[in-house]
Amino acid sequence: MRKTDKKLERDIVRELTAVCEAAKPTCSGFEWLTHTVDYTRFPESLRVTLVFNETVNEKTMLAEFKALIPKVQFALEPIVDGELPAAQIEARREHRIN
Repeated sequence: MRKTDKKLERDIVRELTAVCEAAKPTCSGFEWLTHTVDYTRFPESLRVTLVFNETVNEKTMLAEFKALIPKVQFALEPIVDGELPAAQIEARREHRIN
């Protein structure tokens, strides 16, 4: 990983951590988020995944997801040099095995 890639990664993690910590107490069912990226194709390859618990109903999850998309976009805007397309942000459920 190049030095510039490491800086981008730190910046992405910092911004997404702030979004995550702000969302956890206020968004029903929201658990955590993660991202993947191929720095040779940045920012087109950046994907952010918002993870919700399995107990939240579909309607609530979709409403919370829609509310979080602009927050993720705003946080990453200076890093990706523009708005991250909503298509690069996804939601999924976390299924726990007891």
